[in-house]
Amino acid sequence: MGECLGDLVCEGGVCVVDGGTTSSGDGDGDSGDGDGDSGDGDGDGDSGDGDGDSGDGDGDGDSGDGDSGDGDGDSCEPNELLCDGFCVDPTSDPENCGMCGHICEIKNDIGGCSESVCEPTLSECIHTEDPPVSCNDVCAGEGKLCIAQGCGGGATFYPYGSLNICEMFIGAGQSSPCTDPTVLAAGYYRCCCGEP
Repeated sequence: MGECLGDLVCEGGVCVVDGGTTSSGDGDGDSGDGDGDSGDGDGDGDSGDGDGDSGDGDGDGDSGDGDSGDGDGDSCEPNELLCDGFCVDPTSDPENCGMCGHICEIKNDIGGCSESVCEPTLSECIHTEDPPVSCNDVCAGEGKLCIAQGCGGGATFYPYGSLNICEMFIGAGQSSPCTDPTVLAAGYYRCCCGEP
């Protein structure tokens, strides 16, 4: 059977700390670590790191730890957030608007994030019924609010002649109240909706 290293003793084939001593040290009768100095463990009696400077021991001569961050492990600028390992600007990032993971929709270059708030964007394509569903109701159905004149230079809704044209965003916006559309003017439309 093998021998135990250091101050360990073999009991039942297992190396354990000698239970017969009453000292709180390393078994040599003192309470120290046995190297004779109280420094850094190199045996020279000083408390430095051995490189001759008063720094942190990383060899670069500075007195810091090499991190210019705030101590939490990230290195983002003060106006940025660390989201999924990347520094982002929460005032304009549409995938992290105001906070990590808050996604703002962008449809046909309408929407996005501005000043940490999602900008209004367009609803899905709505088939025109008789009577048409108001933009108030369309947006509410998507969990949002209608924003009158809030999209693409002042539009409340966009009428389209067909589903294909609606899906390709080919059309001009209409500036009107959120109670529109009230008449059958086109086969499909999209409304300007924003977060509640």
